[in-house]
Amino acid sequence: MNWENKVINSINEGIMVVNADLTFIFANKAVRSIGISHEIVVGRNVFDVFPNLSKKKSTFVQVIKTGEPLSNTLQTFVTYRGELKTTITSTYPIKDGEKIIGAYEIFQDYSALQHVKDRLTQLQSEIYKNEKKIVASKIDETHAFIGEDEKIVNIKNQIDLFAKTQSPILIYGETGTGKEVIVQKIHEASLAENPLITQNCAAIPDNLLESYLFGTVKGSFTGAIDKEGLFEIANNGILFLDEINSLSPDLQAKLLRVLQSQKVRRVGGVEEIPVNVRVIAATNVHPKILLENNEMRQDLFYRLNVLYLEIPPLRERKHDIPLLVEYFISKYNILMNRDVKKMTSEALEYLTSYSWPGNIRELRNVIERFMNLVSSDVIEKKDIDLSNFIQVESTETLNEMDRESEKINFREEIESLERKLIINALYLSGGNISQASRNMDLPQQTLSNKIKKYGLEQKVHEIKLLNYE
Repeated sequence: MNWENKVINSINEGIMVVNADLTFIFANKAVRSIGISHEIVVGRNVFDVFPNLSKKKSTFVQVIKTGEPLSNTLQTFVTYRGELKTTITSTYPIKDGEKIIGAYEIFQDYSALQHVKDRLTQLQSEIYKNEKKIVASKIDETHAFIGEDEKIVNIKNQIDLFAKTQSPILIYGETGTGKEVIVQKIHEASLAENPLITQNCAAIPDNLLESYLFGTVKGSFTGAIDKEGLFEIANNGILFLDEINSLSPDLQAKLLRVLQSQKVRRVGGVEEIPVNVRVIAATNVHPKILLENNEMRQDLFYRLNVLYLEIPPLRERKHDIPLLVEYFISKYNILMNRDVKKMTSEALEYLTSYSWPGNIRELRNVIERFMNLVSSDVIEKKDIDLSNFIQVESTETLNEMDRESEKINFREEIESLERKLIINALYLSGGNISQASRNMDLPQQTLSNKIKKYGLEQKVHEIKLLNYE
């Protein structure tokens, strides 16, 4: 790097340069302030990097067309990674004599300066109290949108459309694909300053979930008080019900009644309370399977399935893994005060060969582990050992171990495998024992007994902490 580039890269303001064809020919490191990699954008067209930007609103297009500079322009746009950004931008033409051969921009990230006035920053600051967590959450909250897979691009393009309506939405995606992130983006894209309330239906038993959803009347049961339910709390906003497939048929019927009437009746009460709530529901089991197995009422399905999104699993878009890895490295550099530069191509190839049953959440946790353990500023293949993290050894590996052993203790081998299967299920469920039991097709009490038998209570606690955001 020559001294001119060193000077430019030391400037806090972002600098981007395009030629007359609107292709980026230079970007300094400060463009990372708006979530863009300076190495990736070079060689790409302006409208590939900013897919939601129109020619009419592009300052590059205007300056190249008119030859006149534009100073201190406020620009709001969506990057190729799905991040909504606002910048204060000054754009200048580059001329060769009288011929305009390109343009360059100098900008500052205005999103970071707006604080309370910027709604996204306000929402994040209410949740996270320290600066590092704010920055890290901005990275993590967009991870489901990182990538160039056609299905992901289609989902990004539908967000604004879905945000403009009040119709219910049904989302299908395997565990860890980022369903809640999609809901957050729909909420953020809506113009109203209304609440987003989230409830995982698998996390609470049905008898308690009913009172959580619809509220209670004093005296309806021992210890009951007059209390609002989630529908009332989410009034004029969005109620996101994750793992809707875990609801009992009885509770599904009560939910359907509320959706149709837009009125709730608290547990033990007679009064019907009007509510204006948009419901977004998600399931980690395909709706077709739920209907075939009678795990979801058809009438509830039809009521929820007005708008539908299906999030692809990570194994179906492995070419997006390098972008996700880069993003999570940036996240944990901030949280851990690290300066890891990258992952080698050999290491990335190794990660790409893995099936990722836990999807993006599993990849995030794996990167966090590597960031804790790596001693240099580059993650290499030798630093990676997925089998020690959550991957259960294959049958072939176990058979090979059996052949090498002259004496096999059958009970010990079975218990060892059972323990590994339980740990794997717990990781995939984020430490949710109820969800893990359903994934393993085991009664919850049986799984709880086995967790106690193998002394995995602390492991459950560790996994929950690992998944806490």
